[in-house]
Amino acid sequence: MYIIKELIILTKTLAWIAVKWLQSDARRLFLKLRYNIYVGWRKKKPIAEVYLSLNDPYSYMLVQVLPLMSQRFNVEFKLLLLNDNIPGMADNVKLWRAWALKDANNIAKQYGLNIIGKMPTSEALQTGQQLWQLNKKSLENAMQIFQQTWFDEFEDYYRFSTPVITHQIKNQMRQTAKGHYMPATIYFFGDWYWGLDRLDHFEQRLITLNLAKQSPAEAYFQKNTLKLAANAQPNAEEHESIEVFVSIRSPYSYLGFKQAQMLSQHYQIPLVIKPVLPMLMRGLPLPEIKQRYIFSDSVREAKSLDIPFHHFTDPLGDGVMNSYRLFSYAEHKNKAEAYIQAIFEAVYVKNIDLAHQANVERICQQLELDYIEALKYADEHDWQSWADENQQEVTNMNFWGVPCFRYKNTAVWGQDRLWLIENEVVGETQKD
Repeated sequence: MYIIKELIILTKTLAWIAVKWLQSDARRLFLKLRYNIYVGWRKKKPIAEVYLSLNDPYSYMLVQVLPLMSQRFNVEFKLLLLNDNIPGMADNVKLWRAWALKDANNIAKQYGLNIIGKMPTSEALQTGQQLWQLNKKSLENAMQIFQQTWFDEFEDYYRFSTPVITHQIKNQMRQTAKGHYMPATIYFFGDWYWGLDRLDHFEQRLITLNLAKQSPAEAYFQKNTLKLAANAQPNAEEHESIEVFVSIRSPYSYLGFKQAQMLSQHYQIPLVIKPVLPMLMRGLPLPEIKQRYIFSDSVREAKSLDIPFHHFTDPLGDGVMNSYRLFSYAEHKNKAEAYIQAIFEAVYVKNIDLAHQANVERICQQLELDYIEALKYADEHDWQSWADENQQEVTNMNFWGVPCFRYKNTAVWGQDRLWLIENEVVGETQKD
C-alpha cells in the first residue's frame, strides 16, 4: 500500500511539472534558440522527422499529403519506418485497429485522399517493408510503397530479413528517446505532431518560422472543429441526448466535454454524462512517455480551442473517489453537467485538490447541493457499480477508452471527432 501511494504521489508530481513546463515562456524561448542555432548558425535546411508504419492507416493518410507540404514549405522530411506502436501503448490493439481503419477514411473523405477497405496482408506488409529498406527514402518512393502495400499491388513477395527488423528497431528507439510512441507522427524542433489532425499546428509553426515558400502563407489543413451553424436545424426527437463518456483525469476528456457542452447548448440537445475510472485505477498501464505527449498536446489544443487549461491538479486516487462518489446525487438533482464541469475546472483551471473532501463539499455548496444528503445518497448508490457499467458501454461500442461520444447510432472516439456527432445532429452523416 505504501508503494502504491508513493507511485501516485510521483505520478501527480511529474504531471504537474509537465504542464507547467509546457505552458512556460522558458520552453518557447528554448525551442526558438534551438532552432536558430541549428538553422541560422549551421546554415542548414530544417529537418522534420516523419515516423511511419506501413500497417498504420493514419501513416498512409499522412504520407499522401507530405508532397504538398514539401511544395509549400522550405523544410526537409526525413522518413523513418517503424513496425508499429510500441508494445503496451495501445490499450486494446484489436479495437484500435478497427477504429483507426474507419476513422482514417473519415479523414480521407475530408481531404480527397485514397479510401482504404482493409488492413494490408502479411505478405504485402513484409514485402513493403523490405522494399522500403532497399529503396531511397524519398516522398515519391514512400507514396508508391504505401500504395502497393495497402492495395496489394506486388507481383513478387519477400520475407522479413534481419536488416529490416534491425532498422525498424533503431527507428523505434530513436523515436522513444525523443518522446513519442506512435507512427504517423512528425518531430520538429522539440514538438510532436500526430497525423493530419495536428498538421494545423505544424503548418503554423512553419509559417511562424518564415519557412513558407510563398507569402502571404495560409494554412491548408484546418482543424476539425464544430461548425455550430446558425441556420442548421437539429435532427433530434425530444427524448434524444448526446452521451459523453469521460474520465476526470483525462485532459482529452476535459476538452471533449467542453466542446460537447457547446454542441449541446447550440442545438438544445441535453448531455448525458457517463464518467469512467481512469486507466491507472483500472489496473491498465499508462507509460510516462504517453502521459507526457497527452499533456503537451492537450495544452496546445486547449489554447487553439480557447479552452482554459491553467493547471493539472491530479485527482488520481482519492480525488477521483471523492468526486465520483457524489456524482449520482448531482445527477439525481438534475445537476450532473454542472457538477462534472465544476470537477473538471477544479482539476484543469482552478488548482483545487479533490483529494481533500472539504474541496468537494465546497463545490457542492456552490452548486446548492446538500453535501450531507449527497453522502447518504452515495451510501445507497455505489459509484463503482455505475462506473463499471459506463465502462462496459464503452466496450460495447468497440472502444477501449475515453473520451467517446454517442448520439443515436453514431459513436466516435476522441475529442477530435465531435464534428461527426454534429453531422448526425444536423442530418449530415457521412455514408460509408
